[in-house]
Amino acid sequence: MRPLSPIVSGVLSAFRKRNQRRLRKLNDEVLKGTTLDFNKITYNLAVFSYILSKIVSKPRYLSKDCEQCLKMIEGSLQDLSQRIDSSTEEELLEIFTELEHGIACLEEKDPRFVIDLITKGKLKSAATFYAQGISLGVAAEMTGLDKQEILSYAGETMMFDRLKDEKSVMDRMKVARKILGS
Repeated sequence: MRPLSPIVSGVLSAFRKRNQRRLRKLNDEVLKGTTLDFNKITYNLAVFSYILSKIVSKPRYLSKDCEQCLKMIEGSLQDLSQRIDSSTEEELLEIFTELEHGIACLEEKDPRFVIDLITKGKLKSAATFYAQGISLGVAAEMTGLDKQEILSYAGETMMFDRLKDEKSVMDRMKVARKILGS
């Protein structure tokens, strides 16, 4: 995967421009890289780039009522963009927590979803890992989600039909070794 700084800058730029298509492309790139080199930062970036694409696709979130929440999200993204290369993992995870607060602010304004956006983003990421050839157990362990939740979400979508990139046995072994610490 390419360095995170340009990706985070791209996410910020696409969010400012309300460019859902660009956010989805960046999400795909981060998900693919995270599958082979999982860490908390890339995983959170994958989850939040997906969530941001969902937000910009919903006109109700772009209304005047939500302006303050959108500014909070943009501020967190700006902070992440400036600090992605120089901060510790712990400091970056705090920025993701701030980003989560901005998203929760939006959901308070218009709580239409059955599950919250953060949970949906995590489920989609986990199901994508599984669809790309990571075992269900490893996908659950990587994301901290329940196996049944991942299976249910994956089964309700067309995810397996859309994903064409399968992981080779060597790639699966590489992920398994990394998770097991070997």
